[in-house]
Amino acid sequence: MKEVRTACPRCGQDWLMDVRLVYLGREAIFCPECEALWIDRGPRADNFEDYGTFMKRSGRVDPHRPEEIQTIGPFRANSST
Repeated sequence: MKEVRTACPRCGQDWLMDVRLVYLGREAIFCPECEALWIDRGPRADNFEDYGTFMKRSGRVDPHRPEEIQTIGPFRANSST
C-alpha cells in the first residue's frame, strides 16, 4: 500500500508528522518546517499554534531540546488517534 502524506496547510513546505509531546503526555500534529502545532485532530491553516509558544506557555523552559518531542510517524488524515 502506498503511503499517503499530508502537506502542511500552513506553509506547504513539509509533511505533517504525528508527534508526542513527551513531558506533557500529549499527542499532536507537527510541521517540522514551520513548527506549526495542532493539538486537536484535523489540521487546518487557521487552527494551528506555534510549537515554541505552546510549549513555553505549558511550562517547558527549553522546548527545542530533542527529548521534548518524539516523532511517532507521518500524519495520516484518516487516522483515528
